[in-house]
Amino acid sequence: MANLQAKQNWAIENVKSFVKFYQSQETNVSTTFRVFDHGDFYSTHGKNAILAAKHVFNTPTAICHIKAQGTEIETVYLGKLNFESLARDLLLVLQYRLQIYALGQNNEWSIAYKASPGNLIEVEELLFTNVDLSNNSSAMLSVRYHNNGGQILVNLGYVDTTLCEMKYAQFNDNSHFSALESAIIQLGAKECITPKLDSSAESTKLMDVVKRSNILLTEQPRDRFSTKNFPQDLQRLVKKPKGQEDQILSSAHTWTGDYPEAASCLASLVHYLDMMNKEDGFGQYVVNKYDLAHFVRLGSTALHALNLFPEPGSYSTAQSNRSVNSLFGLLNHCQTLQGQRMLSRWIKQPLIDINHIEERLTAVEAFTECAEMRMTLSDQHLKKLPDFDKFSKKFLRKKASLQDCYRVYQGLKVLPFVCECIEEHSLSLDQNGNLLKEVFMTPIHELLIDFRKYTDMIDTTLDFDMIEKHEFMVKPDFDPELQRLRDKMDAVESSMASALTKAASELDLDAGKTIKLESTSQFGHVFRITCKEEKKLRNNKKFTHLDTSKAAVRFTNNRLRGLSEDLQDHKRAYQLQQDAVVKEIVAIAAGYVEPMQVLGDLIAKLDVLVSFAQASVMAPMPYVRPKLHAMGSSNNRLKLVQSRHPCIERQDSVSFIPNDALLESNDHNFIIVTGPNMGGKSTFIRQVGVVVLMAQIGCFVPCDEAELCLFDAILARIGAGDCQVQGVSTFMAEMLETASILRSATDNSLLIIDELGRGTSTYDGFGLAWAISHNIAVDMKSSCLFATHFHEMTSLADEVQSAVNYHVTAMTGTGENGRSNLTMLYQVKRGSCDRSFGIHVAECVGFPRCVIDAAKQKADELEQYFVTMAPEDEGDALSAEEESRKKRKLKQEGDEMIDEFLNAVQAVDWQALDESEAKLRMKALKSPILASDNSYLKKLIEKIESGDSE
Repeated sequence: MANLQAKQNWAIENVKSFVKFYQSQETNVSTTFRVFDHGDFYSTHGKNAILAAKHVFNTPTAICHIKAQGTEIETVYLGKLNFESLARDLLLVLQYRLQIYALGQNNEWSIAYKASPGNLIEVEELLFTNVDLSNNSSAMLSVRYHNNGGQILVNLGYVDTTLCEMKYAQFNDNSHFSALESAIIQLGAKECITPKLDSSAESTKLMDVVKRSNILLTEQPRDRFSTKNFPQDLQRLVKKPKGQEDQILSSAHTWTGDYPEAASCLASLVHYLDMMNKEDGFGQYVVNKYDLAHFVRLGSTALHALNLFPEPGSYSTAQSNRSVNSLFGLLNHCQTLQGQRMLSRWIKQPLIDINHIEERLTAVEAFTECAEMRMTLSDQHLKKLPDFDKFSKKFLRKKASLQDCYRVYQGLKVLPFVCECIEEHSLSLDQNGNLLKEVFMTPIHELLIDFRKYTDMIDTTLDFDMIEKHEFMVKPDFDPELQRLRDKMDAVESSMASALTKAASELDLDAGKTIKLESTSQFGHVFRITCKEEKKLRNNKKFTHLDTSKAAVRFTNNRLRGLSEDLQDHKRAYQLQQDAVVKEIVAIAAGYVEPMQVLGDLIAKLDVLVSFAQASVMAPMPYVRPKLHAMGSSNNRLKLVQSRHPCIERQDSVSFIPNDALLESNDHNFIIVTGPNMGGKSTFIRQVGVVVLMAQIGCFVPCDEAELCLFDAILARIGAGDCQVQGVSTFMAEMLETASILRSATDNSLLIIDELGRGTSTYDGFGLAWAISHNIAVDMKSSCLFATHFHEMTSLADEVQSAVNYHVTAMTGTGENGRSNLTMLYQVKRGSCDRSFGIHVAECVGFPRCVIDAAKQKADELEQYFVTMAPEDEGDALSAEEESRKKRKLKQEGDEMIDEFLNAVQAVDWQALDESEAKLRMKALKSPILASDNSYLKKLIEKIESGDSE
């Protein structure tokens, strides 16, 4: 209603001019959302209005029309809260660009703010003041590529305006842009800009990779990638060493000549982000070359398949960040926002360097061993630390307040207790304690020395007495005029106390107990009594009733009203007088931006490692430290004893069944997992991937014992899904993802493949699954877990030495009603499961008996493969694997004997023999088969004889 009333005040002349302007600015970019700020309300129009009505109000009735000169435009009016909520969803969930228009001094509309998923700088304070952005950053990529005879040369530029980082890279990629996809995930970019793309196959695949990575693609004119003024721009943007601020850093930018295409990508980002018109960024950026080989490569499919992060759209709720439904939520016991951001970054960037991983694991081990240190840091000290990264950015932009200065000061005062806690408990941890001292305690001590003058400045300038009243002011004795205003304020407050005493006497109440002074934003200073005492206020004309709530009654009188107004006037004067002092304080504090950023990284690292330890000891069964081997070492295997899926085991009402896993190069590197639907195949292969990732980010793992050689990539092909908008079928999506894996995986990669080939006909699907599996196991020699319902795939283990069969177990039976029942045991055992349980599942859910019988009959007719089941008792009997191979061998021998018999029959001249001679000859030919002890032949003969008798 408030929005409609505000709309009614929109004069018809303004409507005419607005419609004219709106039509002149129409755009064909469907992902740009335009909104207009009218002061008390916002409006959006056209297609944007339809989207807003659906997203905010969930009804088209919210749409109205404005008319001018015969034109009608769909319009939706939004209040401030609705607009902010919609804008956040547009930027962080729906991946839209946002343009906010406002009236200027000449009464003309112009863009006041603009933002995109990778560029939130202008709207952060407007939209995200009370929103946790721990999983979102202002990070953007720029990409150019060239096709050199089938080899794609990718040039990349990256800018993070939050951390003031620039990166550049140049690398060779395959035609599926697999390396670029990994770079997008590792860097955590939210938006990618490219030169205008053509209709070539490479451009189409580049667009597919960007969209699959769930980031916004923005095409720019090619002239925006010019490097004409870029070296001069870098001179102004890049941070220079102390003492060299006035020097030209020519040597630092020689890379622009070595990598001109990558430099053009960075130049396009500088232009797109309008960085040269934002002086607060001058001299603050660091430029580094980016190397993909420093981190494990993750595909976007693996990111989703391993369930590493909460679903998009839950960015604003702290609850989702601590949910056990994702690995991030499970491990996130961080007490600081910078810790949550670092945790997100670490999950996207698993390490390959064994020394760095071992350092993290040692720190986690120290925190798990010493529960008192862990709990003290987490529950008492870390939660008191502010977001140093956020405040450093505020100081950098000269937008910090006295309250911000005080929050940093408070955090600095906590740090000595952090050091004291580490030092106190490290004595009992031997070498682990020495590591904590070296990594955390010593650097914190050094930073506290750097901040000593800062804390002295805050001690000297801030009025700590007023801070207790939640007011941030400069000490009055810092300036004579401030002292004079402070004296006036004290005099007014003394008069207010007298007014309270007098009012208490007139109402026969106890001052400070049953009647109190209260400061409100709406009425200023007022009297406050409980509702129980309200009867004493009735019919008393000396006082004016203001409002009543469940807890209290607020009222005032002429004297208190006047004193409250005087106090507010003095406070405004005090604020104006101290602004110059505050400006100077903030300017001095801006000199501490660099150590503040270093401190933020240090605290974030401490917070994440404590969080890892917390997650490790809070699990239903504590996690263990994995034993690691460097990539390429002789001990090249993965061995997990009683491994568990960390997210599933934490779900309510779940009693998780742990399983072993073993991958060894050449002998045991391709595991084929068969078994019934919902038997645990997908969970098993995914949990192996999650355990590997946890180990390579430096966290303990959910196993009884874990030993692994480091992997350079974790790639997945999980599930089936189409993309109708892009014209990509389920099977095409499956093939594109698999082709990307085949082109990018190495012998040090871990592959997780589930249900490959199910999107087409059985014969084509099986043929592709077989060929792909054979290529992975024999040629690529990657470690692979392959879950399938093609039972014929189990015979790959007969042909390929490194392939081995596993199966998930189940138990069938018959219920009282005669229906089959199926019990999943969720245990993974060696051997193949050559029996399909699909009809059992259909019977369990209550299919009509006629359908079940018809299904069984048709299945028997189509069954051309010798079906076996692994024995239940594996103690004295042959293993399921050996039994399966033995029976296949019998079938092969039987088929060879049948072929010999048929060839012998064909070679006989039967017309030259009489009937008795023919019978004798046939008996002689059949005698080797009949005398054979081959069980396959015996069963086949029984079926033939049964058919003859019928």
